[in-house]
Amino acid sequence: MILPTIYLSRFALVILLGALLIVTTACASEQMPPPNTMTPSPLLTVTATVPCEQTLVVPTIMEIQPAEPISGGEILVIGSGGYIQDSCGGYIEGAREFKLYLDQEPIGDLSCYVNRCEGKLTLPSTVTVGPHCLSVETATCEFEFEVVAE
Repeated sequence: MILPTIYLSRFALVILLGALLIVTTACASEQMPPPNTMTPSPLLTVTATVPCEQTLVVPTIMEIQPAEPISGGEILVIGSGGYIQDSCGGYIEGAREFKLYLDQEPIGDLSCYVNRCEGKLTLPSTVTVGPHCLSVETATCEFEFEVVAE
């Protein structure tokens, strides 16, 4: 009866190896997928981005120096603004140039950078004594000042 003993030994060996395989895979920290199988990747969440609407904040002329210029004299125009603000709360404060108008006629440029604007210009010698208007847009009188006699 050697034959049943061989079968019993082989059967016991298979059971022992199976138990060993179960114990080692159950205690492994990371389960590895069988080779050549696809593992599902986590779902990607897609977030729609809403474009921010941009608005130009036109410069505001705050003052001129000297406060009472003369005809043919040089003046310094000082203002604020001249940046872009978006609807998401951001600011684009890069350098920008704006036309400067004296009594609706172009006279020079106003340079703006980080919410500060300046422009140096010479008033024409033909400018009369009295009130005049400076602006960065036509058809508006943004800053009124008085030209005085020499």
